[in-house]
Amino acid sequence: MLSGLPQASGGVDMVEKYYVWEIISYAWTEIGIEDAECRQLVQKGNISAHDLKRVDGIIFRDVCASFAFDTFLIFPLMLWMIMPDWGYDESYLKKRMERWYARPYWLHFLNPMRCLGYPLAVLMALKYRSMLRRMVLTSLDT
Repeated sequence: MLSGLPQASGGVDMVEKYYVWEIISYAWTEIGIEDAECRQLVQKGNISAHDLKRVDGIIFRDVCASFAFDTFLIFPLMLWMIMPDWGYDESYLKKRMERWYARPYWLHFLNPMRCLGYPLAVLMALKYRSMLRRMVLTSLDT
């Protein structure tokens, strides 16, 4: 299903990161994601409570930073039409991840629009971060 993704920096398999990217990317869609679908993605990604610190790193370091440029275009420039309705296509999201991890991290921030969009991207992602965490922690109860 997600074969062909290379290793990300730090030796973490990108397949492991994909589900975090998918859940959080719903912040940049018009419809968003429901609890049941989030729970399914958490289970598919085998995300557990001991992964939450690393998940936060993926969210804030990678996903928010990757979508910061889009966020800058969406809010200050009012380009709402760049947001998909239902979610990003798997192949698009995989290619986006590959491009993101292929470059040195600092190089992404040479674009000032990414720096300006990052704080808003974090704010947009917080809802889905808390949803992901809630699904992980409630799965411990069952």
